[in-house]
Amino acid sequence: MAAAGAGKALVAWRELNDRQQGTLAVIFDLDQAAESGRRKAAARGEWDDRPASEWRAIDFAHEPGDRRAFGWTTMQEWLASRGWDNQGNGSTVAALAARGLLERDVRPTTFGFMHQVRLTRAGRAAARAGTADTPGGPRKASLGERSWQVLALLWAAAARDKILPWGHSLTIEKVLIDKHVPPLAEFVATGRGGGYRITDRGRDFYREQYAAHAAAYPDVTAPHPDGLRAEPWPADADARLQRLGRVRQALARAWKEARDQHQAAQDEAQSPAATGLAAEERERSLRALPAEAARLLADRTRLWQDTARQRAEQAAADTARLEQLLDGAARAWAAAALRGFNAAVTGTDPLAVLPAADDPDDWAEDRLVPPAQTGVHALDDEAGRLYAAAVGTPRKRRGPAPKFRRSRTRPPEAPEPGAPYAELARWLSAELAGGSLVRRLHPHSLTPDTTLQTTDTKENQPQ
Repeated sequence: MAAAGAGKALVAWRELNDRQQGTLAVIFDLDQAAESGRRKAAARGEWDDRPASEWRAIDFAHEPGDRRAFGWTTMQEWLASRGWDNQGNGSTVAALAARGLLERDVRPTTFGFMHQVRLTRAGRAAARAGTADTPGGPRKASLGERSWQVLALLWAAAARDKILPWGHSLTIEKVLIDKHVPPLAEFVATGRGGGYRITDRGRDFYREQYAAHAAAYPDVTAPHPDGLRAEPWPADADARLQRLGRVRQALARAWKEARDQHQAAQDEAQSPAATGLAAEERERSLRALPAEAARLLADRTRLWQDTARQRAEQAAADTARLEQLLDGAARAWAAAALRGFNAAVTGTDPLAVLPAADDPDDWAEDRLVPPAQTGVHALDDEAGRLYAAAVGTPRKRRGPAPKFRRSRTRPPEAPEPGAPYAELARWLSAELAGGSLVRRLHPHSLTPDTTLQTTDTKENQPQ
């Protein structure tokens, strides 16, 4: 039944156009922020007795709608930050309400009333299914993300025979010490003031709870208890992708420089003002010069323009060649990132498909392999969109494109050669970095060796 419910929620999400999905995602994020804030307040002993229908209500838009007089709601600010804020907000909210994904209400204000929205269960399920970054939704862990991150820092410090040189940490004091008996950390006084270190109980906890927490917080860098060899994603895989990314970046700088020099040389070749004077002023100077001086100036101007034309021709040829090299480097980076992505999805060794080479020619492929399906809609949808754009078959947009408020003082630059390849490679590399994708998809691969004790040798510790 749970799987069927999840499938129904995902269908509801997919039936929305891009703008409706973007708006529902913002409302969901605000809803979850309110829920998180309520839990934190309760942990501090601040109890909220209001029913969920009240504390889950989100201010949408004031009526009258003069934002200069009444300001922006948080929802309007978040919509604007993602490019979805415009006069169509009301109709989008109405469409979501008509689908049963949210409810609408109003509350009176001093100068009018405030429109409010509130997610229904169906709306919350649809947003969660559409935006989740792990299979089956969020994973549970006993520590919060920040607490787990700090415990990982303590573990890494202990592996180097160091303490964490923090004078005071609320996270350590309130969570890792006060909430655990025995405590997971302790303060150690030294001649320099002291710091924190992990306790034996903390080391046991880290090893026992590593798989659950690494899967729940895949973006947190937490060393594997069994050392570098046990890491499910080798650091060298990231290094190989980073080298290809640096090659593309260096070629992009060279291409821009050649393009700019070509334009500058063209302008010089077309301008007769070799002296740097304005046209009218230059004409007056010529008429005032003796014939020999005027001839010298004309010869110098002609030489200036001739050399400028030569520089323009050379820069144009360089720009054309660098454009080819840049496009090839971006494509090679994308091809490599796709190999790594598919290895992470299938749970195979990425180093077997990522040769240790910096030359993009060694990565040339006739066809970019499509990204493997992860089973996570948010990942598969974005990977599919970027891949389609890279191979030249961009998806048709569903609904209006997001519009961000940009400065009008600077015109947009032309896209770099191979930009769709680079965008795909950049996104894939970010998802792979540090093993984040592996932790999302394969939590079973994170389980430490339970036969090892807390007295691990340095050979088993991360360096």
